[in-house]
Amino acid sequence: MEKDILSEVIEVEKEIQKCLEAEKATSRDWLEKVKKESGDELVREEKILKESLNKSIEAAKKEAELKAAEIVKQTEARAERLAKLNDETLVGIVGKQITRILPG
Repeated sequence: MEKDILSEVIEVEKEIQKCLEAEKATSRDWLEKVKKESGDELVREEKILKESLNKSIEAAKKEAELKAAEIVKQTEARAERLAKLNDETLVGIVGKQITRILPG
């Protein structure tokens, strides 16, 4: 009788071991699947971020170009106005500025 009980216990332990091995295999498969899905998701997110960064860079470049063009336009207009000043006007302006700079 003890041999029957011992044999039964051994059989149950073997069955438990098989179940554990099956669960380990299932867990490994699931883990691999999750790793692959995570990696794929990471690649997709990285692509989206790169595209967003490139769009932001392009927008910033266009904005900088527009600002630079406006600055150049304003500077050219100012230079044109200054170029039209006659010598008498320039001497008067310089004279006023010198009295501000020099003491007494």
